Amino acid sequence: MLNMIVKLGVNFEEVRSKHLPTEFCRFHFTSKRKRMSTLTENNGTTETGHDRRIHMKGAAEQVLASCNFYLDQNGEKVPLHDEMKSNLMQIITQYATQALRTICFAYKDLA
Repeated sequence: MLNMIVKLGVNFEEVRSKHLPTEFCRFHFTSKRKRMSTLTENNGTTETGHDRRIHMKGAAEQVLASCNFYLDQNGEKVPLHDEMKSNLMQIITQYATQALRTICFAYKDLA
C-alpha cells in the first residue's frame, strides 16, 4: 500500500505526522473480519463538523457491505443504490475468477 502511495507522489510520512496522532486507535486486520480500520484526526472541515475520520481497507466485498455512499469520478458523495452495488459486486466477482484480489478503501466522518 505504501509503495502505491509513493508512486502517486504522496509523502506518506508527512501525511502520517499531520493526521495520525501519537496515540491512535487501530483495529488490525483479521482473517475473520477481512479488513482493518484506523481512526485519524485533523482531516479539516467535514460535513458532520467534527474532525475525526475512520478509514477502512480490506476485502472489497466486506468493505462494500459497510458502505451507503461512494465518491463518483468528480469526488462527489453519491448514495450507493442497489444497482451500483450489484455492478461493483460483478466487477469484484469477475476479478476473483481471474485469481485477482480486490481491495476496497472507505471512510466515515465521526460525530
